Amino acid sequence: MKKPNIAGLITAAMGFLIIIVPNWVLPVCEGMLELTNGNHVPMRCFWTARAEIVLGALVLIAGLMVAFLSSAEARRRLNHLVTFLGVAVILTPLYIIPTCMNPDMACNVGTKPALIILGGITVALGLYGSRASRPTLTPTGA
Repeated sequence: MKKPNIAGLITAAMGFLIIIVPNWVLPVCEGMLELTNGNHVPMRCFWTARAEIVLGALVLIAGLMVAFLSSAEARRRLNHLVTFLGVAVILTPLYIIPTCMNPDMACNVGTKPALIILGGITVALGLYGSRASRPTLTPTGA
């Protein structure tokens, strides 16, 4: 069996952390908002956490694929995907599904900064992986 790519395993671990941070480690607010019609809906940060589950799962799967693929070109292209997923992890709590308006809420104090850091590390891993497996060019006619 092929020895797994360490960077791919680290990327998969980042995906796992992206899944668990907003849900179990630094959970988002559990409050409900009451609408004018009397219905109750979860706060925005609840949906941010759910979106991060999906993004984290995609990073986890891509990382495992990078870890166990034998083709350097396939690993390089998957790392491009990991880079874009890392950017999505960063942008989700900031712009796509922003967290609560109150800066003192748990989602803004713990979850959002943690996701930005995890997303940044994921981007760095993706960039590293997309550069690391690039084939070297050899001069012809030498």
